[in-house]
Amino acid sequence: MKQIVRCARALVDGREQRDFAFIVEAGNIVEIGATNALHAREVYDATLEFGPEVIVCPGLINGHSHAYQILLRGWADDLSFDRWRKDALYKVVPSLTPDDVYWTFVAAFSEMLAAGITTVVEFFYLNGRGNDHAEAAIRAAHDTGIRLVLARTWMDAASAPEAFRETIDQAATRTRELIDAHPALEICVAPHSLHAASPEMIRAASEFAERHDVLLHIHVAEAAYEGKQCQALYGATPVQLLDRWQVLNERVVAIHAIFLSEEEKRLLVDRGTRVVHNPTTNQYLGDGICDVAGLQRLGVPIALGTDADVKPSLIDEMRAAALLQKIARRDGSALDAAAVFDFATRQGASALRLNAGSLAPGKLADYIVIDGSRIDPWSPVLNAIVYRGESAWIKQAYVHGKRVYDGQPSASWQTAKAALGKRSASLHLGGAI
Repeated sequence: MKQIVRCARALVDGREQRDFAFIVEAGNIVEIGATNALHAREVYDATLEFGPEVIVCPGLINGHSHAYQILLRGWADDLSFDRWRKDALYKVVPSLTPDDVYWTFVAAFSEMLAAGITTVVEFFYLNGRGNDHAEAAIRAAHDTGIRLVLARTWMDAASAPEAFRETIDQAATRTRELIDAHPALEICVAPHSLHAASPEMIRAASEFAERHDVLLHIHVAEAAYEGKQCQALYGATPVQLLDRWQVLNERVVAIHAIFLSEEEKRLLVDRGTRVVHNPTTNQYLGDGICDVAGLQRLGVPIALGTDADVKPSLIDEMRAAALLQKIARRDGSALDAAAVFDFATRQGASALRLNAGSLAPGKLADYIVIDGSRIDPWSPVLNAIVYRGESAWIKQAYVHGKRVYDGQPSASWQTAKAALGKRSASLHLGGAI
């Protein structure tokens, strides 16, 4: 089926265009142009029309998420990282059944769609007992309609819960099984970090990524303690260590990348490494501020992520990214709205090697519809979204050309909340810590 989508107003590569149209075929954008020119040229199987009261723009890209961590919010707040990890994360997540994972992810993914997120990279580490939990997460993505990239985690540190740990052979075998079982799904390898995966596992993951032509996601330079540990054990920083092990390359997606020297920033450029910035979680856990303004000027590709999913909103992440750079540099021009919108759309998609993030020919037909009545008539649309936007402004979301959110909570979203409510006591949610 060939469909024409007619937009009185659209954001195209960050700029508002009037009377813009694009043609969707087999879930992809095949052509763009002026509405009248495209519409008059041929007869289409379907026409979708959006008036001047809304703005159509690319779907937002969530480059790093741990969806099960929505179960921690509201009761695991205001803790040091050590206590948050030990007394909240490790208390709840290892006990989740595949059914718990399914309903938790239905709830989280539904919230993301309602916030305009059409693609999520889920960093998934409940793999110690096989692939059943990962299969539940994949099913939740399918049922909600969100586009999923599964960053399938490898962990073997003795300090990690048994539910997260695997041998290198187990991790490789199970990852291959998922790739074989889901050929249409983007699955990449994700050695958790330098403190949760051994050097041997990280090197094996790098070899796996090259052999299977997938990206490698890894938490790196996230907190000060990580750098101290690496210096004590290896006499090198996390980034230097990855480079020493010949792991740092164009396949690597560095999650956080907060504690970097200027030399290490240039090393990321030289190696073609990408970065995912998670400004809300970095504030929530007190980690620090990634110098995305500096990385951007050097040419490092950057995406944004919701990470702990305190509130899974890329609109909030865009705003936080811009404001943190302004205060860190004491310069109101340090990082502007156009740059962070690019992180959440076109550049973020490119950093994650996704064919999305833009209303352009050859891109996936993933787009959202924003309520234009919330925007002051004198305000540029992009600036309004970044600095004043809310999830409530999102009226619809489309993935692969199909509408997956229509402005109202779905029945499955409501069912998920009810199911998790019944399980809350047994999962120790909301308990005193």
